[in-house]
Amino acid sequence: MNCIQKLPEGYEVIRSVDLQKDKKAMLTVNGIALVLTLVLFVIMNSIYSLPKWIVSSLEDGTFFFQLIALAIAAIAYVILHEITHGITMKSFGGKEVRYGFTGMYAYAGSQNDWFSRNAYICIALAPLVVWGIIFFVLPFLFPKYTWIFWFLQIFNVSGAAGDMYVTWLSTKMPASVYVRDTGVDMAFFDKKNS
Repeated sequence: MNCIQKLPEGYEVIRSVDLQKDKKAMLTVNGIALVLTLVLFVIMNSIYSLPKWIVSSLEDGTFFFQLIALAIAAIAYVILHEITHGITMKSFGGKEVRYGFTGMYAYAGSQNDWFSRNAYICIALAPLVVWGIIFFVLPFLFPKYTWIFWFLQIFNVSGAAGDMYVTWLSTKMPASVYVRDTGVDMAFFDKKNS
């Protein structure tokens, strides 16, 4: 089963992560995000020169429009990222998805749904994959705004650092694990060792 609303008898927490309270996990995720941002920025700048884009957009008068568009798109992206998690949770049988913002993290989660390990990996990676493809294609369709889409792609990949972290943790768990993700804290449940 991809999702259950009641944990089977004999299951207990074998690992938990709270990205808000666990300083080590928080620093790990934010460190991954920073490294990804820097690496992707260097790669993108070597392909599409940022100074050239700035000069070009200043000359044609679109620079400030593009900065405002980027800021609005970044906010919209955060919302769409979490909605993508929520849609994926629902598609795997989740009954109750809640959305929120903690001040540090936006989230989609559920207090009363437990997802199988493989379903949870799909849920965690869905926004990275879906929006990664979209932000890869858009520069080809709208080349004038390539840098906006590349900034959004950088935001997409680095913003998914927490998703990649919990995916990595999930891959180390047995296939019998169920995961409850309430937003910024995740608990992994498995059968008690008899």
